[in-house]
Amino acid sequence: MFKIFLNTVLRKLYLQKGYSLINILGLATGITCSLLILLWVEYELSFDAFHKNKNQIYCVYENQNYADGETFTVYATPAPLASNLKEHIVEIDKATRISRTWGKLMLSTEESTFVEKSGLCVDSDFFKMFSFPVLLGNPNLVMPDEHSIVITEKMSKRYFGEDNPLGKTISINTNLKYHVSAVLEDSPKNSSLYFDYLLPFNFIKENWGFNLNNWDSHAFLTMIQVKNNTYIPYLETQIKPYIKQNLEQSNTDLALQKFSDYHLHSISGKKLSPILYVRIFSMVAFIILLIACFNYMNLSTARSERRAREVAVRKVVGAHKRGLFALFMAESIFISLLAFGLAVVLVELLLPFFRELTQRDLSLKLSNPILLLSFAAVALFTGFISGSYPAIYLSSFKPIRILKGKLYRDSHFFRKLMVIVQFTISVGLIICTSIIYKQLDFLQDKDIGYQKDNIIYIEMLDNFQKHYPGLKEDLIKIPGVIKVTAANQMPINFTNSTPDISWKGKSEDAKDVLFQLSFVDYDFIETFEMEVLQGRTFSSKQGADSLKLIINEAAASVMNMKPIIGAKVKIWDYEGEIIGMVKNFNFNSLQVGVKPLLMLISSDEFKYIAIKTTGSEQPIINKIREIWSQYFPKIPFSYRLLKDDFSYLYKAESRMSLVFISFTLIAIIISALGLFGLSSYIIEQKYKEMGIRKVFGAEFQNLFKSFLFRFLRWILLANFIAWPIAYFLMQWWLAGFAYRIHISWLEFLGAGLLSILIAFVSVFYQSYRIAKITPIKAIRYE
Repeated sequence: MFKIFLNTVLRKLYLQKGYSLINILGLATGITCSLLILLWVEYELSFDAFHKNKNQIYCVYENQNYADGETFTVYATPAPLASNLKEHIVEIDKATRISRTWGKLMLSTEESTFVEKSGLCVDSDFFKMFSFPVLLGNPNLVMPDEHSIVITEKMSKRYFGEDNPLGKTISINTNLKYHVSAVLEDSPKNSSLYFDYLLPFNFIKENWGFNLNNWDSHAFLTMIQVKNNTYIPYLETQIKPYIKQNLEQSNTDLALQKFSDYHLHSISGKKLSPILYVRIFSMVAFIILLIACFNYMNLSTARSERRAREVAVRKVVGAHKRGLFALFMAESIFISLLAFGLAVVLVELLLPFFRELTQRDLSLKLSNPILLLSFAAVALFTGFISGSYPAIYLSSFKPIRILKGKLYRDSHFFRKLMVIVQFTISVGLIICTSIIYKQLDFLQDKDIGYQKDNIIYIEMLDNFQKHYPGLKEDLIKIPGVIKVTAANQMPINFTNSTPDISWKGKSEDAKDVLFQLSFVDYDFIETFEMEVLQGRTFSSKQGADSLKLIINEAAASVMNMKPIIGAKVKIWDYEGEIIGMVKNFNFNSLQVGVKPLLMLISSDEFKYIAIKTTGSEQPIINKIREIWSQYFPKIPFSYRLLKDDFSYLYKAESRMSLVFISFTLIAIIISALGLFGLSSYIIEQKYKEMGIRKVFGAEFQNLFKSFLFRFLRWILLANFIAWPIAYFLMQWWLAGFAYRIHISWLEFLGAGLLSILIAFVSVFYQSYRIAKITPIKAIRYE
């Protein structure tokens, strides 16, 4: 029975090669897009899923509440918090602090020296909470003392080759010695806690002299593991006021986030969190698959009348409607399985490109049961949805009417509806894509208040600040170098902040305002070409400028002192004088506004050297490399361009925009095929009528106008439905940016004209076909 069915289907596919090819390619294209998106979604959802205790681990974060009503939500918490929570709250079983190593560190063995950045400082509970398998060492005592270092397998091979590294010494910044106590499996790429090595948390105190008992410094990630059956809302009420209990006049509450939500869900409530993109592209995958199914329906019903006599004969010899429905559904599912097989091949071919596009380590692992079930569901869903309407339509034919030559001439409302839905989706995607592209282009080109072009910067290692004066002197001599300066952070990402700022007449409304702090060199303002509105910049000729401050407009607005120049400001125990005010500049992503900023001189805090050039980067970089090697012969030279890092701020949005554009183009192509299929169907119905019209003198333009008007009604209706939906969706998306474009009517007009152009081309081709046929041939067609 199955063999007969298979032979019948294959014969039909062979006899109608062109039609079959369009059907299979259309479905395969839709399935390919859906499978690629499914792979990406599955990868994003898999983050941190390998931890056995993931459902009991929570991140502690802060809600910093300010008098202006704004709440600043951060993962940064004080160093003493973890141990205090574990000690005083019985529901908490384990707790650890986690911190990235601050900047680059120089790690060396007896044979070689390396510069490392991917390190974490953690407490001993870290190894009991998280599932990073131990390859070498004691799994029950991974980090036995304060001078242990835990390394990954990859780092072990890089440092020690195939030798057993346990007990061997690694020096950090030449002056601190640590012994290897364990080797872990490399941390998976779908881990939020990615690292090459782990150090005891006390390293922060030993290397940088940081006070780990300071409740007023919010700089570390705190993770807790709760006991079984803990009621989390009650636990949150216990920890909420914990900062205020230990720090007077604090404006901070604590809250909890499930560790399983750490990667995807933004604690700040920002709309542009990763989970948004997962949901958007899941919907895009479904929409593209649906469009492909609609396209198949249109093409199938466009050929339905050629199968009408087959249906009539089958019914005459005893076939029932239910049996015919099952037969046609089976044919559709079989075709969808062929398309699915082709789609799997296309996915394998496109995966390298898609990996590069998404920056994710995606792979087609059919051994994964969840992925396999998902793929099977896609294949069956496609077959059922695409085959349901054609099967119902074909199996409903009445044999007597067909054998008498009385074929169906219904309005086919459902198929017209499908074309309208297809183009509503396509027009909406075109509008959204153009607005997303314009917004990202706007962010790249916006005047951010400082010069980001032609700036090269180098990250300095710890304890290398003593070399900075001589290094700066040599760098400034390079032809093409205009300015050289240094700072603890680049203006692209100021992160140091404190509310502990006071001045004469400070109002109650200003007591909780968070100020950004930046420690800079004398030429910082000039190097980045910031606009000075009042006063002057720092000057090395002014002996006491180490006690001076420069603020931005936002800080001046909060302080509300007149005159602002010469005013005294106290930062912790340090009192300085304001000597200048610069125009507001954006020192974070443009998704957020400008915060109050204080800049002051402090060479002890320098982490970066910034070099402003005339623009001929490569020759200058080569000269910088030569000078670097003179000062640090064992340290590899590495640099970054500030303009590239600025682009990186919106890398996720740009990457998703490119993916969105790609799938939008595919959706448009599939929709165009659907329209082509429906126009082909209508011509099949009107073939004889058009021949008679030609006998009575109808010309090409008359036939063309007749067809075009029919399709334009549907396309215009699709536009009127898509426009308001796209408008409100994009207004919602743009609300996530502090700086944004205004939606123009041009995007809507452009999408409308493109959809009309697609209809025009499809109808023109079909009308041209009719114009070429001879009237007698058309009249004899039926």
